[in-house]
Amino acid sequence: MRTVYKILVIFGIAMLAQKVSAQNATVTATVADAQSPLPGATVVLSTNHSTTTDFTGEFVINDIKPGAYQLQISYIGYALKVLDITLKPNQRLNLGMVYLTTNSKELNEIVITGSLRNSEARALNMQKKAMSIVNVIAADGIGKLPDRNAAETVQRISGVSIEKDQGEGRFVSVRGLPPFWSSTTINGNRIPTAEEETTSRATAFDFFPSDLIAYVEATKAITPDMDGDAIGGSVNFITQTAPSQKTFKASVFSGYNQKADKGIYSGSVTMGNKSKNKKWGYIVNGTYWNRNWATDNYEARRKGDQGIYRLELRDYTGVRKTMGLNGAMEFNASVKDKIFVKATYGGLSDQETHYKHRIRFDKFNTTTNTATVEQQNIHNELITQYIGLDLGGKHQLANGKLDWSLANYRNSFAYGNVPDKQDNSYFLIQFNQSGVGVRPEYINNKALANGGAGSPRAYWAADGGMMDPKNPKSVFDFYSDPNFKTDPNKMKFSTLELYKIEITERDNIIATLNYEHVFKDELKFKFGVKITDKERIATFRDEYYNWTGSPTPYLSSFSKDLIDQPGGTDYFKKELGTNIGSSFGSVLSADGMTNLFHSSKANLVLNTDDSQLPELGKGLGRNFNVAETTSSAYAMSTYTLGDKWTVLGGVRVTNTITAVSGKTLKNDQVVDANNSKSYTSVLPMLHLKYTPTDNMNLRFATTRTFARPNFGDISPAGSLNTIDGEYAGGNPNLNPTYSWNMDLLGEYFLDEVGIINVGVFYKSITDPIFEDTYQGSINGISNIEISAPTNGGNAWIGGVELGITKRFSFLPGFLKYFGTQINATLMDSGMTLAKNKNNPNGRKVSTPYQADELYNVQLFYEKAGFNARAAFNHKGAYAIGFDANAQNTDVNDIYYGKYNSLDLSASYRIGEHFMIFSDVNNLLNEPLLYHFGKTPNRPKQVEYYGVKFNLGIKYTL
Repeated sequence: MRTVYKILVIFGIAMLAQKVSAQNATVTATVADAQSPLPGATVVLSTNHSTTTDFTGEFVINDIKPGAYQLQISYIGYALKVLDITLKPNQRLNLGMVYLTTNSKELNEIVITGSLRNSEARALNMQKKAMSIVNVIAADGIGKLPDRNAAETVQRISGVSIEKDQGEGRFVSVRGLPPFWSSTTINGNRIPTAEEETTSRATAFDFFPSDLIAYVEATKAITPDMDGDAIGGSVNFITQTAPSQKTFKASVFSGYNQKADKGIYSGSVTMGNKSKNKKWGYIVNGTYWNRNWATDNYEARRKGDQGIYRLELRDYTGVRKTMGLNGAMEFNASVKDKIFVKATYGGLSDQETHYKHRIRFDKFNTTTNTATVEQQNIHNELITQYIGLDLGGKHQLANGKLDWSLANYRNSFAYGNVPDKQDNSYFLIQFNQSGVGVRPEYINNKALANGGAGSPRAYWAADGGMMDPKNPKSVFDFYSDPNFKTDPNKMKFSTLELYKIEITERDNIIATLNYEHVFKDELKFKFGVKITDKERIATFRDEYYNWTGSPTPYLSSFSKDLIDQPGGTDYFKKELGTNIGSSFGSVLSADGMTNLFHSSKANLVLNTDDSQLPELGKGLGRNFNVAETTSSAYAMSTYTLGDKWTVLGGVRVTNTITAVSGKTLKNDQVVDANNSKSYTSVLPMLHLKYTPTDNMNLRFATTRTFARPNFGDISPAGSLNTIDGEYAGGNPNLNPTYSWNMDLLGEYFLDEVGIINVGVFYKSITDPIFEDTYQGSINGISNIEISAPTNGGNAWIGGVELGITKRFSFLPGFLKYFGTQINATLMDSGMTLAKNKNNPNGRKVSTPYQADELYNVQLFYEKAGFNARAAFNHKGAYAIGFDANAQNTDVNDIYYGKYNSLDLSASYRIGEHFMIFSDVNNLLNEPLLYHFGKTPNRPKQVEYYGVKFNLGIKYTL
């Protein structure tokens, strides 16, 4: 009821605000070129009125005294447009479409035939006119490179990096900070999160295809009218809206994935129009992307720096399907009033077949010099579905403008119907084979006193136990023993596992109201409110089944369902030159796994010791619900001093009420666990913009932002493992993390759509959240290692950002059609972890996700209808987790390794309507790498994806 009441109050204010006095006169129009609207155009009416066009290319100037005027419209890369108009009292003059033309022969040639510089001109105009520090990418700019989902579109922006899954972009990190410390939004609203294993607030954007995006705004220094939970910054994906004229676009392409040795298929359609009287408009666009994929992966399980006690050889194949739909409709009741509705859908289905061979060096038999190999047959389908609905309006008032919106979003994750609808899960069947030969000189099973790893565990000792991916012999030399061969007649049934997760997060209502009052052109005042009512439901259980009855079957007992491992013979063959795949032997087919489950139910008994079942008091930390209400209000003012200085100042106040509920274990009984917390965040912000010349901006910003604790961190319960003496739980009393941010940026806009920018930034962060580990008692059991998140220490991060976009038009001949885009971010940081007995003052480390350097280099060629582009992306290594107990050593810290990628793309326009295009993705085929310590020679995970190629055609009306 409280939320409903607040919403009624908001719209009561909105209705009152619309009762305004009559205007003198109004001028409105839509500015466009021959292809599409132009946002960020400068519109000046004599010396008394000025404004800029919005994302749809529209502008409105109100309260104009009757008389004759000269209207001037300017835009980077386009000729100045001058119109003479005469206004009468109370007139509402709609100029309709106002078209600009390019200002050079070379530019005109390229824009008309390829719409390429058009993209960059729009982005730079929006960046130039913005009051905040922002980077913008337009839709046709996204299409220049093979970036297929929302996350991948921003990896080319200075200071932005992404994490990948199976070779595709997933999480977005801004300026070397954790993804959950930045805000990623669609149409200005943060999207609910739902992901298989991540319980953070970071949205995995692999479900949202880039074809639905009109613009991407990456704001490095936010303003008070934006959500304040954005320490790193805010990345806003803006979906396409009703066009200014009839639009129809279609594209189809097919390709090839080298690692999977199978095809890729995709298609998209966009159509939209406006009615003749311009009152109604709509757009509908949809996309479908089906691709086969494969991955070769090995993962090492370590204990400290003693070497590897278990090596996992993982071979993945799968089919991913991404589906996206976007629909928008608008009604222009008058020149002053617009009502719109938007609906979006993004879905990702990932059918995965996965074979894992786990070599257990810790189960080494010193008598026979053999180890145990565990073969895991895994099949699952991962399904993510997002649905969003927005209803809103924009209204021009006597001396200002009012906008409002109501939104509802839902995001969910669940496993598909594998092995069936009732037991949908991450489905795993394990067989074990003992007596597999391993060369004894590579095993370290000496006692600690003798310099060994310690009995009873044995460790892989070759290469010092590093398993350096640059030295394949050290990784796979256990295979050189002729007895290392898996045999279905010796692979004995061990375990069947049903790993079950379902997550649904809903923003039941997001209500927003903004009002901007124009006292005069040089002074504007804006205030607004926003309310979000959120709920999150997460269920988890992990069921292990053993075989009952005699005899226990071997893998060969299911011979009719056995196949050669798909892609097994090529496992790491191209990347590391190995033949390890020939030792894998037979595996169960995907259908064979399901057949085994259904035919063997009578012989499967639940193992309650190993299973994580809430009813048994296990896995409780993963089963909890969140109800969260946030209420924000802000006020800000923008003041222009002369024609050079602009000042924006204001404050945003946000109240957060979070209630978490779940179960916990007390006196061996499962009981309810509930907790609530309320806090108010006061966030002052100041922006200064100095424009000494028309093509130069100097910007300064100081802002305060925050980050709410992750959902997994505020779980009211935990999971107790009595066998290992460990307890992992949450802390619902965590405080949010705050940051004071300072930014200084210089921008110089070049002729023919170019820019040079140099900036520095610094963030001072308080109350970051760490995982604290200590000895204590749980449920009367002492000497338990307890792990729970806590606030502690402080952090800082600073850096330099550099960038240039420049065409080589000053060069002779064909060289003038070349150009380059280069940006680089260099960073450093520091953080103090929570204190513990090993580090009474807290260990000093960098902030997580902070790479020392990020940079992008693009070389392009554009002439007439032909465009070719090579894009190189580099991300330095950064730590994602720290060992708080370590004493000034990073030996157990986990790093996401450095990564280099090279993508190529080309397109050629045929006539007015058709374009053929091609791209090659991941040409360098460098691995995704997680490793222990700063150097990459002690890997935790090494994963290769192969090269992808696409060829297609686009049609534009």
